[in-house]
Amino acid sequence: MINSICDHSTKITASLNGRVIDVTIESSCGKIMEYALLIKKLAIKEIARDIINNPIYIKASESRLEPNCLVPCGVAFCTWAEAGLVSKNLLSRMPAQCIVFKKE
Repeated sequence: MINSICDHSTKITASLNGRVIDVTIESSCGKIMEYALLIKKLAIKEIARDIINNPIYIKASESRLEPNCLVPCGVAFCTWAEAGLVSKNLLSRMPAQCIVFKKE
């Protein structure tokens, strides 16, 4: 992930290990590296929870990540794909997600 707002880059890797997903994060951001320690192992049943009960976002909040940080969303996509909750083929056809701000 490359965030043009903060100039940091992050690599997220997820590996399915039974009913648990092992998450590895490499980042140039210290806050993200602290966050990474809190989400090393996530159960499939946890990542499928709604946003307010999802450990991906709960731990992001506890780590004091900025609201505009894209990493938790990237962790969600990565873990969902590894768990089979979203199609890897679909994601490979649309490899980039972006937010476009338009002044009106």
